[in-house]
Parts: sequence; C-alpha cells; structure tokens
Amino acid sequence: MLRSKSILLVVVLAVVVLCNSFVTSVRVFDRLKSRVDLRVVRRNHLRALRELAVNGFTPTFRLQDTVDGNELFQLGGTNNATSTNQIHSETAEQASEDFAQMEISESDLAEAAVGQERTPIISSIFEQHVIFRFYHGNNLTKTTTLRNTPLLSNTECSVSSKFAIIVHGWHENCYETFWVKDLQRNLDTYRGGCVICMDYSTFSSNGYPYLFRRFDEISSVLLKFVRILQYEGVQFDKLFMFGFSFGGQLVLDVGNQVGFNAIEAIDTCDMAGVGFDQDRFFKGIHFRNAAKNVQCIHTSIDKGTKLMNKCHQDWRMGQCGFRQPASGKPPLGSHGLCPVFYNLAFETNFFAESRPLDCIMLRDPVAEYPSGFKMGYIEHRKDQVRGELYAQTSEAFPYAIPRNP
Repeated sequence: MLRSKSILLVVVLAVVVLCNSFVTSVRVFDRLKSRVDLRVVRRNHLRALRELAVNGFTPTFRLQDTVDGNELFQLGGTNNATSTNQIHSETAEQASEDFAQMEISESDLAEAAVGQERTPIISSIFEQHVIFRFYHGNNLTKTTTLRNTPLLSNTECSVSSKFAIIVHGWHENCYETFWVKDLQRNLDTYRGGCVICMDYSTFSSNGYPYLFRRFDEISSVLLKFVRILQYEGVQFDKLFMFGFSFGGQLVLDVGNQVGFNAIEAIDTCDMAGVGFDQDRFFKGIHFRNAAKNVQCIHTSIDKGTKLMNKCHQDWRMGQCGFRQPASGKPPLGSHGLCPVFYNLAFETNFFAESRPLDCIMLRDPVAEYPSGFKMGYIEHRKDQVRGELYAQTSEAFPYAIPRNP
C-alpha cells in the first residue's frame, strides 16, 4: 500500500512539473509571438509612412509615451504632391487605360491584407484629407473633415431626416465628376433629406496599387464618420449609401462593420474587382448583412468584380454583366457606364428579364421577381426579390431596351 502511494505521489509530482513546464512554454511563446507581432506592425507602419513621404507628404511627428506604449501623433504637415490640379491633370481616358493595364502582384496583395488589419498610427493623415460635402435642398451647405465636429452643425440637415452618402471611384471626386452631381440631384429630388459625398481624391493620384493598400485607412474614416453621425442622432434605418467601383467596396465594408442589417439600404455600381477578387478575405465574405437590402449592379468584368453573387439583388446588365453594347471611349466604357445607368434608372426602366442562354449562372437561385421589376433606387419591392437578375442594354442613349413589363 505504501509503495502504491509513493508511486502515485511521484506521478502527481511529474504531472505538476510537466504542467508548469507547459504553462511556462506557452507564456514564452506568447511573449515571443507578441514581440514578433509588434515588430510586424511597426514595420508596416514605417513602410506606410515612407510611402507617404515618397508620394509628397511631409508630416512631422513626435513620440509620446502612453500607458499602452509609444504612439505617433501628427503635429502637422504639408502635401506637396497631391494638389487639385495634379490630381485631375490626367484625362479620364488615361485613367481608364491605366486601370485596364494595371496588375497587382502577390506581394502587394499580401501587404494590403484588405479587411484584416487596421493601421491607426497614420489614420490622422486620412482623417485630415478625406473631405465630406453636405447638400441640402440641392445646395452645398458644408464642406468638412472628421477634424471638425459636430458634423451636422451648419448643414441645415435635421437628425430626423433621411440621409444618403455617395462614395465615388478612383480618379473621381465629389465636385467635378458628372455622375456624382447627377446622383446628388436625383437623391435630393426622389429621396429628400440630407445628401453627403465622401471625397478621398487626395489619395487617388498616387496610383491604384497605392489606393488599394490604403483601403482599410479610408474605410476607417468612413466608418468613423457614420459612427459620429449616429452619435449626433442620425438613425441608421434612415441611412442610404451608394458607391461606385472602389467606392462600392468602401460602403459595403463599412456596412458590414456597422452591424447586422443596421443600415436602411446600400446600392453599389460595378464594385472594383482588381485586387479585391484575389484577396481571401473578400472572397469569403458576403454583403447581405451590410444593410437591410443590398443591390449590386454589374456592368464589366475587366474592372468590376468577377464575384457577382454577394448581394441581395445582383444585377447583370447588358452582356451577362461582362460588357455593355454602348461601351466606347473612356470614361463611358462598360465600367464607367454603370453609374450612368443607375442615374437614368430614376426615370428610365431597366426591366428584369429571363436569363439569356449564353449567360452562365453565377449564383443559385436565379431571382424570381414580380411583373415590371426594375433596376435602381426607385424600385420599392426589393424585399421580395433575392438572387441573380438580368437586364439587357442598348447601344443608344438612354440605353434601356423598351418592352412591356
């Protein structure tokens, strides 16, 4: 009996020693991993700062000790490379040609890590240079950044009103891009309330790969903006968002971060596919939780996403959503025609129709829709329709094919 107790005691002591050793090993591993993670974050932050310097930003920083460690705070700086004249000196045709030929390497994609990492160290730079333009009654009432709060002061917008946010694409802005101005007027006429345009064009002239790598920072600015609106009293169930191309990815990313079906509705036009389609985070995510209803219109396969199956309604316009018969010189290529179609749809009917035989189905099921169901903002039966939709387009303005619904 004594021998059995001795053996049992030895076994217990051995187990205790092994457990302590295991716990110690885990702690050591965690510490090493934390150090490695911090080094990776630090390296990425320094790389981002170097990128800004190379592209003309010359911010000055100071190090300040905090409870959580060293943080970088921007004191001020100048932007020597992204003036309005420089940003818009390229023609729309050149921008579109660059977009068509641009390729992103695997190393760029790995560095970007869209949707997986945030870089708050340089967020202040983006908060300072992303501009929001408020419109009320079809008049510009305020231009501001996140640095100036409260956001709604002097905008003539009431917190009880409807709100709409427009986000443009690469090489566009809020004050010169024709479809943005048309959409602002249409939303004012058919929706009312307050219309806001987010302008990130300061960062566009550095090239699409640079813009792609800064997706998270720009998305974080938009997320913070809508959170401040919420804090000031704006209700998400009265908030509508629209984004084209890169802007489409931004509004959907923010919608997913805001919360499950919190926003009233989101419409996107030919959301960018270059870079995003190759990102494993984007591949695995759907946007049906980004708002109570998410309508996505697809018009191109070279610049728009090839993954046309992520929204409540996925409209494939023209030739299977890949190309438009009216496609011509930029900016009205298949990609650039999407927001044109969307604006026309306020008064022109792009009716849903049966799937053309030459179009491969990209999602299951193909949507069942009521008679006269059409693409666009003014269709009020969207909650009845889920799936893939088709609408033919023509070569001539206004691009819709007349037919009996």
